[in-house]
Amino acid sequence: MSNKNRNEISFFACDSGTAGGSKVGSLFATFAELEEMFGTPAFEGKGDNITTEFVIEYDWYDNDEDYVHGCFSLYDWHYGRNFSDPYERIEWNIGGQNGFTDSYAATLAQKIFEKTDIRYAYDDECLTHAEWHELDQVEKAA
Repeated sequence: MSNKNRNEISFFACDSGTAGGSKVGSLFATFAELEEMFGTPAFEGKGDNITTEFVIEYDWYDNDEDYVHGCFSLYDWHYGRNFSDPYERIEWNIGGQNGFTDSYAATLAQKIFEKTDIRYAYDDECLTHAEWHELDQVEKAA
């Protein structure tokens, strides 16, 4: 299949390690939402200014026939997560090595979760089943 006019992304959760790099953005979400999207975090405990980190690899084909493989992390800087309330909405930093691309991939994951019915398709993490998510309608959603 030709990649022409393909605008799709696929996510893969990592159960250890880190995305490396530095902060490239942020988003607001609850721990429960991230766990529903990506499954068990790669790190939970008392780390260097964080308690929780999700590490996600992605493959992305955009409409310009470009292919990107990248990795981003979502982490609670300065121990921002409230362990007694997984539904508290907090700011999660987005970490990565590819700057805007990693930040945008994390934002796309959140849009797919919020703007489609993917969360009802699985009993476990809904975004990391190695399937392609069509982005044209998701990017147009407000």
